[in-house]
Amino acid sequence: MKRLMTVLLASLLLAPSALADWEQRDFLICLWGQPQAGDAEARARALAEAGFTVVSWDANDLDTLTAHGLKAMVHQATPELAAKLASHSSVWGYHLVDEPYPEDQFPPLAERVRALAKADPNHVAFINMLSTTGEFLRTYLSIVKPELLSFDYYQWWWGSDRYFEKLEQFREAALLAGIPLASCIEVSANPAVERGDMTYLPDNAPKLRQSVYTTLAYGAKGIEWFSASLLFEPKTTRLTPAGRDVAALNHELRRIGPVMMPLRSVDVYHTPPLAAGVRTAPKEHWVHLIGEEGRPGLVQGMFKDASGVDYMLVANRDYRQPQSVVVRLQSKWLGIAPWQKPKRYKYAVERFDKTDGKWIEITSSSAVGFTFVIQPGDGELFKIITTVE
Repeated sequence: MKRLMTVLLASLLLAPSALADWEQRDFLICLWGQPQAGDAEARARALAEAGFTVVSWDANDLDTLTAHGLKAMVHQATPELAAKLASHSSVWGYHLVDEPYPEDQFPPLAERVRALAKADPNHVAFINMLSTTGEFLRTYLSIVKPELLSFDYYQWWWGSDRYFEKLEQFREAALLAGIPLASCIEVSANPAVERGDMTYLPDNAPKLRQSVYTTLAYGAKGIEWFSASLLFEPKTTRLTPAGRDVAALNHELRRIGPVMMPLRSVDVYHTPPLAAGVRTAPKEHWVHLIGEEGRPGLVQGMFKDASGVDYMLVANRDYRQPQSVVVRLQSKWLGIAPWQKPKRYKYAVERFDKTDGKWIEITSSSAVGFTFVIQPGDGELFKIITTVE
């Protein structure tokens, strides 16, 4: 038996990626579950109005989703069903399992992934992982070879001490595997929810905002919300107060997500005080942030698009108060031989307006930087265009 397992593992490790034909094209805004009331039309309408793009849904009723611009996460799909759905425009993917554990689940899971891929190479086999990293995560990636890395770490329930450490580790794993990253976030920030206390806390909105924008700063291509039972009032399609917070963020994600989707995550830095597992920008880095002294730090996600233009997403770790932020721009060519440096260069900075989806030129920026105010837990996206003369 042990020899058979060894041979199976070796064959899986050497096998090519099962879903080579699938590529994530749209930013994922997903809900775990759906409202437990109303007919299919009412449920789909409520989900669309709340800003979701992908929802758990019955594979026999996909046309209802099509009418509302939604796509389905199909559960319990067989290869036979996947073959029938391969060309359907309202299928997003196939949910296989949540938090598989221990490692002996990986080989049979890999077989399921490959069987679905053979039947339908156009849609992804979806698996959500525990926040466990190290050898466990490396083994999962090497055996199962997923085309998307999804994980959950509910910082407002479990504690924020390791939240950024987890983001660091999962970002690195996704980049090494060459696959997109997605993260699952709790709808309610009340830590007593897991004990049945559904009380809505007044700081719920800025806490969720902090989770979303710090996750985006780490290059995530999708946000998943857990779960529908916290989003909708019992046996209705009416949003809870926490659900309204999520819907507001979803509508922002509908605007900023398509901008973030094609960007490549380059670096992530923090300003002091530093959380576990993170780092500050090196002195020679060409962009530096300065937040308010004595306040929770800022997260600085650096990105590039296909043409080499730079982007920066700044997230406020402080969900209680706004912060004034100074952005200092210095030469990209520090440490380069003088004859390799351009004679002249200049930066043009634009800020993305999440309310209307337009870029706004920062006319007050100087040759060495600019300032702005970031709201509690919020994130701001900047485009920095370098012109060399």
